[in-house]
Parts: sequence; C-alpha cells; structure tokens
Amino acid sequence: MRRPVLNAVLLAAAALLLFGCGYTFTGMGSEADHNAADRLAPEMRSMHILRVENPSTEAWLEPRLRSLVRDEFNRRHLVTWTDKAHATSLLTIVIKRYSRSTYISGRQDQSMKLSTSITMTFRVTRASDGMVIYDSGEQSKSESYYPGDADGADMRLTDLAVRRMTSLMTENY
Repeated sequence: MRRPVLNAVLLAAAALLLFGCGYTFTGMGSEADHNAADRLAPEMRSMHILRVENPSTEAWLEPRLRSLVRDEFNRRHLVTWTDKAHATSLLTIVIKRYSRSTYISGRQDQSMKLSTSITMTFRVTRASDGMVIYDSGEQSKSESYYPGDADGADMRLTDLAVRRMTSLMTENY
C-alpha cells in the first residue's frame, strides 16, 4: 500500500519540478508564450533563403531542403519569410557532402548495412552589408536503412538534419 503512494508522490514532485522551471515539450504551448524568435534580434527576423549550394548530383536535395527549412522555421515561429529586396537577413545552406554507402559481406555478397549521410552548414548574413551573424559550422547526420527504403531514408535524413540545424541556430543565434 505504501509503494503506490510513494510512487504517486514522486511522480507529482517530478511534474511540479519540470513545469515549475518552465520546461515544455517542443511544439507545445501558445505562440505568445513560446516564441523561439524571442532569441533572435528583432531586426534579423525578416529572412530570405539566398541559395542552397548543392555540389552533389542529387537534384531533389535543393527543393527538399528549402521546403523543410521554411516549414521548420515557421513551425518554431523563428522568422518572417520575405523576398530578397525586403529581407534583413539572408540564409545560405551549403551541402558539403551527401552520400549513400553499402557494406557488403557474406558468401553471397548480400548488403548487410545501408546508410545515407549528409554534411551541411547554415550561414546567416546581414542583408545590408553581408556580415556573417551566424555560422553553424559543418554538421553531419546519417541514417541507416533496409534494402528498398533508400527514398524513405533520404526523407528522414533531410528532415532530421534540418531539425538539428534549426535547433543549433536557436541555441547559438
């Protein structure tokens, strides 16, 4: 009888501690209370994606990353998107490396491990003078997958990479 009561008290204490310090789950709460743009300088919140540098042969990467970045920044209420002429900050996405790899092993040369990876940077410059106001540095993400799921792995990889880059940006902006 004492054990369930103790568990309930500990659970209630943990809940009060977490919510008392302002902790919330990503995407929860109202826009006014949890606006990530509060961490950005107000004059830098009108943004334009200047370019996506994609040295790979994967033509789908550029439109995919543009779309994911816009959606993720909108979801987090980071910026207002605008055209280049009205932007106060410009975002450049540089894909340093994109690859798919296969590890083959066994008597019948069967694929044992498949993975896809991407390395990229986000760079934000002030539109007025080109001064760099944020540079993520090279960040890498990889995703393992089963045969036949290469496209799904690419979608998961790019989604996770953009979320990670956006999180870094809001922490260090």
